[in-house]
Amino acid sequence: MNYAAADLRFVPLDAGDPATSDAWLRLTTDSAEDVPLSAAPPCAADLTGSVRFAPPDTVLAGEVAFLDGQAVGALRLVLPDGAPVAVVDQLLTAPKERRQGIGTALFRRAGALAGQHGRTLLVGDVVEALPGGPVRHEGPAAFAASLGATRSEGPEGVHQWLDLDRHDPSSGGIPEVPAGYRLQRWGTVTPDGFAIAVSELGQSLGESLPETWGEGPEAVRTSHVRRYERMRVGRGRRAYHVGAVHEESGELAGFTSASKTTGNPRHLLQGMTVVARGHRGHGLGLLLKLANLAHVREYEPRVRLIETANADDNHPMIALNRAMGFVPQERLVSWEAPVVPAG
Repeated sequence: MNYAAADLRFVPLDAGDPATSDAWLRLTTDSAEDVPLSAAPPCAADLTGSVRFAPPDTVLAGEVAFLDGQAVGALRLVLPDGAPVAVVDQLLTAPKERRQGIGTALFRRAGALAGQHGRTLLVGDVVEALPGGPVRHEGPAAFAASLGATRSEGPEGVHQWLDLDRHDPSSGGIPEVPAGYRLQRWGTVTPDGFAIAVSELGQSLGESLPETWGEGPEAVRTSHVRRYERMRVGRGRRAYHVGAVHEESGELAGFTSASKTTGNPRHLLQGMTVVARGHRGHGLGLLLKLANLAHVREYEPRVRLIETANADDNHPMIALNRAMGFVPQERLVSWEAPVVPAG
């Protein structure tokens, strides 16, 4: 039997509706093993927190699809402020209900939901195999193409994993800190003195100059990093940072970030590593990552698997990750489809 959207009952994913949230959580957990090493195992605290706390400058719109009282699918859109796109963060069908048209019905519903929010384009990532890498099912790409989606132009993504039981990049020690710099550690909440710098470095990828940055208590309170921390804390995540401070100027020359969920003691997500343009060429990127790995392991000794992702045209960072022992697992390819106006 093939189901259409009209056969399904779509219920908004709302933290104030425990029954629907619990059904969504079970559905997400049941689908977690679809692609090995595509993500850490699901963490209930992280998932339920994600319903309440959206990333900065975005709105989340999620729904759970029910058929005869059973949750059979789910979708979630990320709606960036001031953009015409709706990012498909989740579109999944219960494993036992696949190949019955539910995925197609979810895709049509995603388009309708995007249209209700004034969006004109659906975009989303599809996992594909890398040459010589682990096998990845071609079904998701074929599904997207069958529904009229096309591959987006621009860089793709590379998803990498580091298994510390196979290779420990810090076994040879941490490089010396270059003359004129010092390292600074912090945890989940960024010190006020670094909040603006972390926000600007992260958002500009190290290209903006300190003289263009805001300052003062209000700028700190409303900074991007403060809003991001609200989401991170709301999801129960712990974070670890190391920054490099230029001693003469007092500027934050760069930083790296890693975080983890409460439910996965073995897994760590390596987040952004960025060095300001004027401070590159001193080996700070590798130093920051290795110093932060040591930082993490002091407090999270059970960590064994680290994941990260980069645009495939970010050759320096991919090369640095390879040198640390990260192994590419898959390609992340962006697809897009126009939102068909209702009528």
